[in-house]
Amino acid sequence: MLEINCTVSISYLLFYLAESTSLHVSGIIAIVVMGLYMTNIGKTRISSGSTHAVHHVWSYIGFIAETVIFIVSGIIMGQKAMADNEIGTDDYLKLCGIYIVLHFIRFFCILLFWPCLRRMGYGMSFKQVILCTYAGLRGAVGLSLALMVQSSPHISHFIKDLVLLDVAGVALLTLLINASTTEMLVKKLGLTAQSEVQ
Repeated sequence: MLEINCTVSISYLLFYLAESTSLHVSGIIAIVVMGLYMTNIGKTRISSGSTHAVHHVWSYIGFIAETVIFIVSGIIMGQKAMADNEIGTDDYLKLCGIYIVLHFIRFFCILLFWPCLRRMGYGMSFKQVILCTYAGLRGAVGLSLALMVQSSPHISHFIKDLVLLDVAGVALLTLLINASTTEMLVKKLGLTAQSEVQ
């Protein structure tokens, strides 16, 4: 119980220190970095008896947080769609362009680190690079950052609405298109058959 409480309290404390002190850095990015630390080194600091419980508690917290983020984003997007705002048809067309360009950016970033990824773990083939490019869903972290932009008093209403539209739109398109067709891509690339070691 103490280890679970420590991981939860440290997360809140880290978010507060990042956002509300003179550091002025993103609390969400700080939490993501903490998650990377815990995945790499921090999990060795948790006793073996508590690992299972900590995993289940954080899985449930993650589920609740993602659900709340998607519901709040949906409510705000619904309100913005009903209200008279400056967003026009061309902004929706640009959203489709952003969705396509993000796939190319993701592909080139993964391709840039592909030599390192081939030498780590089980290795990574070019087919897996294509799959990682296509299957990377953009969701809760981007939406939470967009909600933070939406709540900022220092940003104009048009920019707030545009950021929320683009982030929520890309998340929606990846959920509708990428998530529903990834299984077909896996079969087409022939990645379903793996050795027992993999």
